[in-house]
Amino acid sequence: MNTKRSSVAMAYAAIGTVVLIWGVIPAFKKALIGGLFSASVYTAMTTLASATALLVLSRKALCRLNKTYFKIAIPTGLCVAAASLVQALAYNFDASPTKQAFLENLSCVVVPLLLLIFVKKKPSVLTAVAALVCLVSSFILGDIFSVGLSVSAADILNALAGVFYGINIAFTGIYAKKLDAKLYVMIQLFVQGISSILMAVLLNFVPFGGSYIDPFRFTWRFGPILTVFAVGILTNAVCWTLRTSSMKHVSPSAVAVIMPFSAVVTGIVSVILGMDKISWTLVIGAILGLAAALLSSFGDLAESKKEKEKTDE
Repeated sequence: MNTKRSSVAMAYAAIGTVVLIWGVIPAFKKALIGGLFSASVYTAMTTLASATALLVLSRKALCRLNKTYFKIAIPTGLCVAAASLVQALAYNFDASPTKQAFLENLSCVVVPLLLLIFVKKKPSVLTAVAALVCLVSSFILGDIFSVGLSVSAADILNALAGVFYGINIAFTGIYAKKLDAKLYVMIQLFVQGISSILMAVLLNFVPFGGSYIDPFRFTWRFGPILTVFAVGILTNAVCWTLRTSSMKHVSPSAVAVIMPFSAVVTGIVSVILGMDKISWTLVIGAILGLAAALLSSFGDLAESKKEKEKTDE
């Protein structure tokens, strides 16, 4: 019993660590790298560096690889790659960054629906409320009222990105619990990296509005390249592995609700670094985001307790 509680506590600690890292990195990445690399080039570099790092770390465990890993990791990797692609396309339709943040977090609602469809798991009242509160928090943090409620092509593409991210979370939680997290994430990152290379080539030659969808940008300067690799390994190899490992003990619905809190962390870091000013939207959004994370955690723990009681009967 104590071992189970310890595992759950460590899983939530891992998710909290990922939220902090994903929240802190954007501000520092903007300051250190800026626009030296195009979106697809940056993604290809970070994912392939991370996948290679995991390959080296997991070389003694490669004998465990079987068809199951590829059946699950390839589709989930393609989902993340698809999310990156539609986001890159959305930028060219003058997408509002505030709306983008809100629409990407549709995954907090998508995941419970996918669990209901694929494993017939009905969301508890707390889970459903937490998902809605998370969506409202993202709505406020995105300051949707100031940018209007009209629907554009960019909004549709960003909403699709949220759906793809949701599929990745749900399917990882459903099908990857018994898999080695490092091996699973390694395959997923290789898939995303290869897809990003193809995207970097294709989008660099697809004309749009007198330019190209994602014009190729790259620098041979050692400092920025080293920074990209370091950031990539931290945010991808470390964070994705921690998140995947934690989902062995935490439900995908809870993960989908907790992860958007990284946007709050980003906002706080931006204020501390003087990149942004504190606002009521940040304060209210942060409070609601924290409430959603707590509600989701309590709901997940309550469901786990009920499942254990049924098993003991």
